[in-house]
Amino acid sequence: MINNINFKITDKHIGFLTLSRSPFNALSSDFLSQIQNTITDISKNIDCRVLIIKSSLDNFSVGADLKERKIMSKSESQNALDIFNNCFNSIENLNIPTICLINGYCLGGGTELALSCDIRVVTSESHIGLPETSIGIIPGAGGTFRLPRVIGVQNAKYWIFTAKKFTGKEAIDYGFAIKCVKSSNLFDEGILIAKDILKNAPIAVKSSKKAINMSLFEKNRFQCLKVERNNYNITLNTKDRDEALDAFLNKRKPKWNNE
Repeated sequence: MINNINFKITDKHIGFLTLSRSPFNALSSDFLSQIQNTITDISKNIDCRVLIIKSSLDNFSVGADLKERKIMSKSESQNALDIFNNCFNSIENLNIPTICLINGYCLGGGTELALSCDIRVVTSESHIGLPETSIGIIPGAGGTFRLPRVIGVQNAKYWIFTAKKFTGKEAIDYGFAIKCVKSSNLFDEGILIAKDILKNAPIAVKSSKKAINMSLFEKNRFQCLKVERNNYNITLNTKDRDEALDAFLNKRKPKWNNE
């Protein structure tokens, strides 16, 4: 099996997961398994505090490998969806912030992969969409519940019902992405966001991500506040909190130890 994934960590605690399945990063079952296995390894790596997911190709991902899907039986297609969901759930559940850099086309499963990340950056040349209804199916890897959480119910229905492709600028207007930059600036923008995150206490960042994600599935305000309090309490007994208070009192920048 050809390895289409590259992962490295800089000395600044930024991890880079690069997708490189030529020509369009079509998401085959083997490719998704490679991504998930890499995410599992990253979850155990304490040196990685922010993960950037990007493509080395001209497009981020055109979605499912339709050549593979065409020869699958119905049961094999169901198994393929399980692989999609397991992969994207592992990205969403990763305890560190994830930044998705979207260049070129990002369609179907590619968009669902991007939705499993915490922060998305697009380019003025990007095209994003969920075209599944145009080929007789619906999004099956989290698109019908992650997209409404990001851009709202009515907008998500419009995206999915019409199967349209949206530009990077339109993606910003809908709230799908946080920034739209020139293609030449995409990587640097990802680094800037990662560095802004790394200025803050690692455990506090992890706890805030967990609190936000967990609250999305709670039914009332009181449960959400309980989730928040539980994660707040985690930070109270950390050495980083003591370091932050000492740094504040002595008018210096804190030095985080992730403890």
